[in-house]
Amino acid sequence: MFRIAICDDDKIIGSNIENILLKYTKRACIEVNISVFYSGEELYRYIDSGHGFDLIYLDIEMDSMNGLEVGKNIRNTLKDHKTEIVYISAKDEYDRQLFAIQPLHFIPKPIDTHMLIETLKLAMLRADKFGGIFTYRKKAETYKIPIKDIIYFESINREIRIIANNVEDTFYGTIQEVIDEVAKYEFIRIHRSYVVNYLHISRFKYDEVIMSNGIGLPISQSRRKEIREIQLSIEQEE
Repeated sequence: MFRIAICDDDKIIGSNIENILLKYTKRACIEVNISVFYSGEELYRYIDSGHGFDLIYLDIEMDSMNGLEVGKNIRNTLKDHKTEIVYISAKDEYDRQLFAIQPLHFIPKPIDTHMLIETLKLAMLRADKFGGIFTYRKKAETYKIPIKDIIYFESINREIRIIANNVEDTFYGTIQEVIDEVAKYEFIRIHRSYVVNYLHISRFKYDEVIMSNGIGLPISQSRRKEIREIQLSIEQEE
């Protein structure tokens, strides 16, 4: 579960950011928990009481405790240098003040959807403790394969077959466990039995995808429209 906070005293902007993130994460099968706050004090009290986030979208211009103060308190008072902070502002005059807080990114208003999604992807990649490695276990041994090398996963009864560059193996698990782990890397579930790496799709057809190893995999009828929408969305973001 990837935990996200949005803090903006403009409820319309806060809602807009939340909707963009929810739409993208639902489409990409990424499990997130999003909390929305309308003041810096409210967000900081919540964090100070023991609740943490992986990523915070933080407006700078807020009354009383503004975004810069919240960021400084998170870094200096709470000694939290792990939570990623993305600042949002209609002004671009905060360069030196932001330097000490070490934000992940700065997004100007009005909010750009592509930039918002890209900051989410970057934060999720940076938070991944395996650093782009898929890890699975067989008996007492652990195996690791670089995400970029994985072509697709196939579910066969209670086992998962993993096909990667120069590697083919099986391990016990479910296809849902796999998609929960790799969806943030733009893997797509095209069928109840198949999860494929978008980067290894050579060609989209109406009812199947052709992978980089020449194998054709079926797209289930119930998912064809959704897969087409995902394809168009990813291509627009590139």
